[in-house]
Amino acid sequence: MESSNQTTQANLVERETIVVNRLQLSQDFIHPESVRLQLDKKVRVSPIDLGSLAYTVRQPQKSAHLAHLPWLVAEGSLMPSRRRLLVKLHDAIFTTGNADSSIQTHLNGYIEFILWFDSHGYSEVFESENNARAAYIAFVAELNHQIKSVGLNKITPKTGNQKQRALITLLELYWGAEATQEIIREIPTIKFKRVDGEAPEEAKMRFATNTFLHLARGFKVFVMENKAFPYLLKMSDYECYVFPGKNNTCVTPYKTAEGFSYHYQEGRISTPEEYMLKCPRKITKKAAIKEIDNAKVNLMKVNADPRDYHRLNYATLAMNSYMQLFIQMTGINPSELIELEYDDSFTLEKDLLKNDFRAIKMRAAGREVVYHLGNRRGLEVFKEYIQLRNWVLNGTNCFYLFFINGEQCDETNIFKQFTTCDVNRAYVKIRGKYLPSSFKSITARKVRKYKTVVWNEIGVAQEVIAEGLNHELDTNHKYYAVSSPDKQQAEFGLFFEATKAAAKIIIERAKTKATERIPLTVIDDSDSQGSTKIGAGHCDDFQHPEAMEDEPPIAPDCNSQMGCLYCEHYVCHSDAEDIKKLYSLLYVIEAVRNMATDFNHSDKLLLELTVRIQLVLTQMSAKSDDIKTLVESIREDVMEHGLLTPFWEFRLERYEAMGVVV
Repeated sequence: MESSNQTTQANLVERETIVVNRLQLSQDFIHPESVRLQLDKKVRVSPIDLGSLAYTVRQPQKSAHLAHLPWLVAEGSLMPSRRRLLVKLHDAIFTTGNADSSIQTHLNGYIEFILWFDSHGYSEVFESENNARAAYIAFVAELNHQIKSVGLNKITPKTGNQKQRALITLLELYWGAEATQEIIREIPTIKFKRVDGEAPEEAKMRFATNTFLHLARGFKVFVMENKAFPYLLKMSDYECYVFPGKNNTCVTPYKTAEGFSYHYQEGRISTPEEYMLKCPRKITKKAAIKEIDNAKVNLMKVNADPRDYHRLNYATLAMNSYMQLFIQMTGINPSELIELEYDDSFTLEKDLLKNDFRAIKMRAAGREVVYHLGNRRGLEVFKEYIQLRNWVLNGTNCFYLFFINGEQCDETNIFKQFTTCDVNRAYVKIRGKYLPSSFKSITARKVRKYKTVVWNEIGVAQEVIAEGLNHELDTNHKYYAVSSPDKQQAEFGLFFEATKAAAKIIIERAKTKATERIPLTVIDDSDSQGSTKIGAGHCDDFQHPEAMEDEPPIAPDCNSQMGCLYCEHYVCHSDAEDIKKLYSLLYVIEAVRNMATDFNHSDKLLLELTVRIQLVLTQMSAKSDDIKTLVESIREDVMEHGLLTPFWEFRLERYEAMGVVV
């Protein structure tokens, strides 16, 4: 065996190759085994030697400094079927809209598969479908072995599933979808438990949003208005003085460690005596005075430079916070986010909720994309980011909408494109400082689930939800139509509340109704004894919904206030409280109707309800001139000025929480 290996090594040669980019892969190459692919050098510096895959015996150059050279190959190991594989890979790379980083990830996986086949006796995997099936069965068996094993070779079931699906994609690329189904038949897909099936709790979502919002706006003001250190940063529930430096720059509820030179509570330099008390080692007063003097000089130096290194660090923190807000507003994936291109002529479109401009059209990797910013305040946040972006760039051009401050690699470019890892580090950098150490990142996937929970709750058409989240209807049903933990807890709470309410109502049901009501009942306060307050007015038999007509547009449900006006037990007082409830409900309904692009769906549910509310209000106005004046006054307060009842204000906030809650 040793002699055979030596012979193989001796036969390895460096062949002549050509280096092409993605666009050039559209050409017909007589010898695809000679082609190497150069991706964007920000993604990969050296070319990928795709052509070497045509040889079953090959190896990269041993020295790292020779990585830019072609792989060494044994020319006698060339397989004609591999040429066909390379042509199909060329076509797939040329036609895909994926970013270079995604292409590199896919190719690395394909190269790993082929290396395994060649080293385990399955080099003829692309010679026939029977050979492909044998190779596939062996590779899946190896994955299952690695899942069950211990040590360095162990992988998780999720990783095994991903590798298995990636191999199926490669087989489909070469053999076609129909033939591949025959190749992989009866071989089970590796199962794994999904751990992120729940939407994030609303309180956590709001907390993260508010944290990023205060960091973004606070440090934007700090750098753009050239505020001096120490800077008083105002968060939603606390304030802290921020000093220059890398460590111990501030004290928050989540970070209590202090440096010796600063008095964090009063926002000033420590006195020599305070320094000596804080310092854990014995230090003379003379040494303490020297340290304090150095801190004063450093503070003066930093404050004298509007674009000091420490100030730019906080500008970066603000930009990263705006970026996270953009993710929460839009649900955009990090892989798409890093491709967004900057153009100062962004196109604004009408968004889903209310009749204002809150959707933004831009380009990503040459494709035109549209993202919904949630509400008009979401657009304000986006514009704030653009202002900060312009300040940071200070006249320098940058191709990307979001970018990272990189080390200066030449005289003209000090900014570079984000990687997906950079995007995910935003939580890491503020965890244990502005967020609790245990706070888990709210990923774009979880953001989309949360948006779906809210949209489903308010009855938006499924097609509209899928369109708003930029994915297919089936995808929404399969992966995003879930409930948040706090929503599930609330539903259990409602169940037990309903049980207790039912026990009380059973006694009251024996009482004779005072009047025989018409379907829409307006009563005076004197008739309200025994009724239960609800979001839309009052109910005289709570938790016993009973439709007043066959197949109403919205079925009465005591857990949802929109169907109350179709219930036998709904009553409305002719007073300011219930009038405001009705107008608040009407305000929210109009917002929901304006949200839907599927007008037939929204009108079927809500248009008749709008008419019904207006009928109740008309009945009220007809009772007396005083009530008519009251109705008009409350209409102006609610419909013109948006002064809703707390119940409907909270509901509207939840609906607008699909974007940024300011």
